[in-house]
Amino acid sequence: MTIYFRELLLDVEGDVYKPAEDSFLLAENLKVMEGDEVLDVGTGCGIQALVAARKARHVLGVDVNPKAVEVAAANAKLNKIRNVDFLVSDLFWAVEGRFDLIVFNFPYLPTSGSIVDQALDGGDQGVEILRRFIQEAPEHLKPLGRIQFVMSSLNNTKAVEAMLSTEFRFKYTAEKKLFFEKLFVVSAELKH
Repeated sequence: MTIYFRELLLDVEGDVYKPAEDSFLLAENLKVMEGDEVLDVGTGCGIQALVAARKARHVLGVDVNPKAVEVAAANAKLNKIRNVDFLVSDLFWAVEGRFDLIVFNFPYLPTSGSIVDQALDGGDQGVEILRRFIQEAPEHLKPLGRIQFVMSSLNNTKAVEAMLSTEFRFKYTAEKKLFFEKLFVVSAELKH
C-alpha cells in the first residue's frame, strides 16, 4: 500500500503500522528547528522521521519492529532523503547520544490485554509505554531538549500530565476531534 503525505511517498506493508489520523496530526505539527538532531521513537514507516529530516541536521528513527525499520529505510531511499538512519530499538535501548527533539507516536489504545498488535497496545490505561518514555527521555535530551507525542482522550490524561510535570514544561499544541475520541499533540521542554 502506498500513502501520499505532502510530498512524501510512503510504502507500508505487512505488520508495520499504517499512518492514520494520529500520525498525520503529529507530522503536521512537528516543531523541528533548523539544524536539530532528532530522534523518532516508534518510527513505523518513517513518516515522522522523514518530515523532520526536511529541517533537521540528522534524524535517527527507531522501532522495536525490525520490519518497520526496513520499511522506513526503504521509504527514506524512495524519497531521496539521506540525513536519516534507522535501527531496531525498544524505546531507547540501542540509542546513543543526546537530541534536541524526540518524537514519539506511541501505542496509546487502552487494552486490558485484549489487543495483540504491538503498534496499538498501550496497556491497561493506554499510557504504560509512554510512562517508560517520559522517565527515560531526559537522559537522551540536550539541555532544554524537547519531546512531542500524540495522546488520545481515551488515555488517562491527568496521569500523563502528572508524569510530565516533574521534568518538563508542557502544553497541548494541536488537537483533532474524531468520531470516538479526540487526539492531542503534546509538546514539552525540559525544565533545566
